[in-house]
Amino acid sequence: MSTILADPPPPIDNTWAVPGIAIPATIAAAVAVYFVVRSVRDSVRTPDDFLIANRRIGPVQNAVALASAPLMYSTLFIITGHIALNGYDAAMLLTAFTTSMVLGVLLFASPIRNLGGYSLGDIFAMRAEERSARRAAAVVTLLIYGMFTIISLAAIAFIFNRWFGLDNVAGLGASVLVVGLVTVLYAYMAGMAGVTRLLVFKAILTLTVVLVLTLLVLAEFNLNIFDILDKAEANRKDVPAGYDLLGPGREFGEGQHRLVHLSKLFCVAVGVAAIPFLFMRNFATTSGKDARRSAGWASMIVVGIYMCMALVGFASVAVLGPERIGVIKAHRDISLPKLVDELGGPVMIGVLAPIALLTIVGVYAALLINAVTCVTKDLNVARGRKPGRADELKDIRRNTLRIGIGSVLVGVAMLPVRTHIFIPTSIDLAGTAILPAVVYALFWRRFNTAGLKWIVYGGTALLFFLVIFSNGVTGPEDAIFPGHDIKFVDIEPGLITVPAGFLLGWLGSISSKERDDAAFAEMQVRALTGGLAPGARKDAARAAAAAAAGGPGGQSPNGAGPNGRGPAPGGPDDHGNQTRTPSEAR
Repeated sequence: MSTILADPPPPIDNTWAVPGIAIPATIAAAVAVYFVVRSVRDSVRTPDDFLIANRRIGPVQNAVALASAPLMYSTLFIITGHIALNGYDAAMLLTAFTTSMVLGVLLFASPIRNLGGYSLGDIFAMRAEERSARRAAAVVTLLIYGMFTIISLAAIAFIFNRWFGLDNVAGLGASVLVVGLVTVLYAYMAGMAGVTRLLVFKAILTLTVVLVLTLLVLAEFNLNIFDILDKAEANRKDVPAGYDLLGPGREFGEGQHRLVHLSKLFCVAVGVAAIPFLFMRNFATTSGKDARRSAGWASMIVVGIYMCMALVGFASVAVLGPERIGVIKAHRDISLPKLVDELGGPVMIGVLAPIALLTIVGVYAALLINAVTCVTKDLNVARGRKPGRADELKDIRRNTLRIGIGSVLVGVAMLPVRTHIFIPTSIDLAGTAILPAVVYALFWRRFNTAGLKWIVYGGTALLFFLVIFSNGVTGPEDAIFPGHDIKFVDIEPGLITVPAGFLLGWLGSISSKERDDAAFAEMQVRALTGGLAPGARKDAARAAAAAAAGGPGGQSPNGAGPNGRGPAPGGPDDHGNQTRTPSEAR
């Protein structure tokens, strides 16, 4: 009987785990990932190589890596049980994730890459005072990193419990520690290039497993999807309101509950698109065109995978029946291993265990690179610290170890706490504090430093105030403090705070006299073409000449452009070769 750490009762009777197969398969997968990452280690010779793979990631590789990043334990393994239990309402969440991918293609992919920066702070600094912009970027990036990391490491404990049968608190903590430190090692070895290879490796294995699962399910029902849906409807678990599995209402019902459902869909759609470690991958691509193409292909890959997982979710209840699936919210992730055990036997259960771990390892490695980039490029500038190019790579590697090891230790310490609320909160924070700021920075002439501060600090404060009084902190049995009930917010707080973020940005901007039309014009030119605005070309030439002569006026150590705001798209690269802007190349 399983009583995993922060897992609420009743305990689970784990009859499917086969550690004799799962452990050797996991060791083999870890060794394979090590050699995959090691294959690009020698290419990391400069800070740009480590942080953005020197912008050498092609469209196909980036598309697979970008599609791999949102394939998490929650969106693959938990969603299967969620659909088996709640049917249509749960499947709608997958449409919200795919909508967020499309939003990323339309808003972010090409303009972000054309700006030629490294971090969120580079985008903000083009429209606001630099130190204020980078402090704001660091606050929101590191908050999201912290929450995502804690819940990701907690998911490792659940995976070892569900797929390896481990039920010892000390053993679970040690397992999380080992997997976390190995992931830090992967990121330390080869930076963005290595993490990209890791994500591609994870995507290939995940796609293979999803395809095999889908074929097994279809074979069980003679390739008839309608038989799967009919059997799922017949085997559905009854709910008090009596809603069908294939129709809306099982989880959210009517009236106020439907607003709860709408709020969840809205927050996922707008929040996931703005999560830094996902959309900042665009900086590593070879061009803005390739960034847009890879984001479009990634969207199609994710849509295909989610369609398959929705089918597998309905097949779970069709095959297992209403009593064998996970019947409470906290146990939704047991439906998939039971289905795999039923259709594929113990060998497939053992092989699937390392795939479940890879879903977390890939996400945490991407998170860590994003946090290191933020500390290196944003916090150092905000603190007035300007390491030389020769020392910067050493500083980056030290930051990788410090942040990575520290985060793993904090994650292990937080295992007894029910931190599932961190996932929706981090998504809401991205939609509240990042989406409005990036949209205004790219498309609104009047946006300024005050507007940025109002969005980031005002929106974040409002969000955390509402979260404290929501379901995840007090009230339900799976809340952080289930014995208390001070909640008054039933909907997802992001439904309020995302529009409030846009409103705060507008109010803050118009309340300030600061205005820089030239910076906006330059950003538009750079976002659309990747080149410098005509008025800035002479400044760039003078800056390059001054830098070559070793005099003042050259490019700042953080890579600022000729107007002192944002990164410079031209100039010599880290290997000493003279690069050209896209417009100059044409």
